[in-house]
Amino acid sequence: MNRREFALGNKIRGHEMGLVGSLFVAAFPGGMILPFYVYLFGAGVAWEAIGIVVCMTIVWSFASYRLMRYSKRHQSICTIPGYLKHRFCDEKEYLRVISSCQIVILSIIIMSLLIKELGLIMFETFGLDSTITEFWTCNIISAYICIFGYKAIVKTAPYKAAYMMAVIILISIVILKDVGFLTLIQNMMAIDVTGSVSEYMNILFHNGRPLVAEDYISLLSMGLLASGMPFLLTAFFSAENSDKINRGKIVMIVFLQLFFASAAVMGGISRGYLYPHKMTNSLAKYISLFYHKLASEGSLGKVMGYMLISLIVLAVLITLEGSLSIAMMIVYDDIIRGGRLIRIKKKNERLYIVLVTFLIGLSCFIVSECIEDFSINVIVVFIAALGCSVAPAVLLSLMWKRMTKYGAIAGMIGGMLAVPLLKYAPFFGEMGNKKTLCDILGINSVVPAMLASFLIIILVSLITPKPSAQVQEEFDDVKHRMT
Repeated sequence: MNRREFALGNKIRGHEMGLVGSLFVAAFPGGMILPFYVYLFGAGVAWEAIGIVVCMTIVWSFASYRLMRYSKRHQSICTIPGYLKHRFCDEKEYLRVISSCQIVILSIIIMSLLIKELGLIMFETFGLDSTITEFWTCNIISAYICIFGYKAIVKTAPYKAAYMMAVIILISIVILKDVGFLTLIQNMMAIDVTGSVSEYMNILFHNGRPLVAEDYISLLSMGLLASGMPFLLTAFFSAENSDKINRGKIVMIVFLQLFFASAAVMGGISRGYLYPHKMTNSLAKYISLFYHKLASEGSLGKVMGYMLISLIVLAVLITLEGSLSIAMMIVYDDIIRGGRLIRIKKKNERLYIVLVTFLIGLSCFIVSECIEDFSINVIVVFIAALGCSVAPAVLLSLMWKRMTKYGAIAGMIGGMLAVPLLKYAPFFGEMGNKKTLCDILGINSVVPAMLASFLIIILVSLITPKPSAQVQEEFDDVKHRMT
């Protein structure tokens, strides 16, 4: 078995690269979260989508080329921890093992939360036992990754993207045709839209009030997390040349804008369409209401209802397949092989990969079963912890020659811990009236956590020995090389 080909695919086309990275980043927030949040708060939530598009464009324009060049220089690079090892010539493997454990643990938690949410959606919508849904989801996606590998994820990306776009557009058209735009507006007014319908549909308003500077920072900063998603960054290792990256960037920009715009419109339409049901802040309940309302509209409505559920399932599976493939390869390549835990013969590699994949899937199932009540915000917090730990370390390693492996280790740990500390720990104020830093600033934890991680990396790098001459020469060569 060709380990690198299994992990990164082979002869990937530019549009496939553009869509596979875009889908991983956008499927869950665009297919599920954005419509739900627009339904709840109005069009102002679209600034989150704008932030994702902007950040993805920046990452694609800068990080992609240099990550590709490092991968071409070191053919053994298959993962972000593998890249960090070679970037800093980490012979003792400390950085590689620490970053591997951190990414895998956070990925397992995120996958478990997504699986739990899917189980709740299936229970709320069809009355299916959530445990059965979670169990089969873990096993099916594990088997899919074991059999087909990264190549299948890439090759099916265009079809998944086309299907998700088609479902969102078809549902919106059918609702508008059957109900009518004026009736939807009247229904919105009848369910006490905060402020007014015009404010609800105004991108400069959020939940009936004008957006202020802090709101823009919080909404746009969510896009920063895209720069720290291991699956997206790993996709650049599979690029053969800059032409494919350039084509992928164009496809990514066009697709994300169309996809997010369509999802936002569907979310807004659902607000008036679900009348006279009361508003709900439960994602599972929202999807259930949406499905049953569609299914009550005759045979075409039932088809649209099933297509809606298929959209939700596909959005979760896209996130799971990307996260699981990365977690599996990190455990196998960076922890087992890199940590020299087991001596593996090449002919047995496929067997070990299968075992690792199903063990990770089983871990996700067990963790999902241990989770009781949670909100969608919990998933966002762990995604933020992953993004704020990986993004500063990777981006600064591509920008700053003086950065050291000790700075990378400290920055990754600091970025991960900063998210919950800044969001939940009440450090400021008098006893009995303490607040968190995020409460005081009026923003989410992403921006201060990112800044904290960058500062930690810089400070620790400056007080530790400079990288070797070999590391600095390679950095300069990668920086100035055109291909």
